[in-house]
Amino acid sequence: MRKYWLHRVSHLANVSYPLLENGYLSIGFSDFCTEDFLNGVRTENGWSYMEDAMRSEWGNLPRIRFFLWRFLAEMKKGDWVIVPSWGTFSIFEIKDDCAILASDPNVKLPNCDWSGKALCRDLDTNLIKLEEEKDCLDIGFLRSVSVVELDIPRGDFADSALTSRMKYQGTNADISDLEQSIHRALSNYKSGKPINLKAEIIEKSIDAWESAIQCNLNPTKYEKLVKWYFERVGASEVIIPPKNYEGKQGDVDVRAVFEKIRTIINVQVKFYSGETSTWAIEQIRDFSESKESSYDGYIHQFWVISSSDSFSVESENLAKENNILLVRGREFVKMLFDVGLESLEGFDK
Repeated sequence: MRKYWLHRVSHLANVSYPLLENGYLSIGFSDFCTEDFLNGVRTENGWSYMEDAMRSEWGNLPRIRFFLWRFLAEMKKGDWVIVPSWGTFSIFEIKDDCAILASDPNVKLPNCDWSGKALCRDLDTNLIKLEEEKDCLDIGFLRSVSVVELDIPRGDFADSALTSRMKYQGTNADISDLEQSIHRALSNYKSGKPINLKAEIIEKSIDAWESAIQCNLNPTKYEKLVKWYFERVGASEVIIPPKNYEGKQGDVDVRAVFEKIRTIINVQVKFYSGETSTWAIEQIRDFSESKESSYDGYIHQFWVISSSDSFSVESENLAKENNILLVRGREFVKMLFDVGLESLEGFDK
């Protein structure tokens, strides 16, 4: 099972970031950069081996040993690593189960650090150093990684949980509990959909509003709700025509007149909980062909607004053939949110 890690490369950033660009995630602990140490950590008693080596070399057991242990022993091939940077974060995938010694001559070093200083290897230890400088850099171990995604803006795509975790000041941490947050951020970044508070609130509220509409309204009140909607979006006049009259052809439940743009929207309203059949489309289609819908100088649109989220395949096809807009229950709830609900009180009076 893939695990997810947070790992900072701010230590010696002038070299660690160029290494990352070359496909190497880095950590310090160059005092232990030997084959014997790396192999010892990989044994069954690796944790004890590491602690003994630190006591021997440093005379104590600092808390930072946990960072090295995660880097060498717990991170596995296929795991994802989140690397936070200045205002962004990048995602990498670990390519091998075993860490690499920074002194390994097969490691392809960047040509230079951020300031343009050339990088080379120390002749005695083979550790990385800046050319013309005496001391080696404290980079002891590397993990080979590949890019999943680079430079995702935190403010636009990291949710509160992921943002909070990226403020952690330690070198690394297991953040597998944030798997969903990480994948959501990646998916939204790739599709160009930054976090939108309004959209999130609406999406989480739709089910409750749909249920409230189904439980509390009836066909007459649902028509009044549709009438209220068109009044809120600026119709100059909205009427609910009488249901039966002489010479009636087809059926329309709500008519919204937008005088400034010389447009009339004619709506067949259906209060259903199941699948909406072709009958609703046939009614508004027949009305569209009637003399009553042929006012000179006006553009006429024909809609079906249903409280249901399901239209039959036949309904879909018939609507396309006759240029009729179908509005599902969830879509209509979103439309209600868009116009604001503060004046909803009394819509059914």
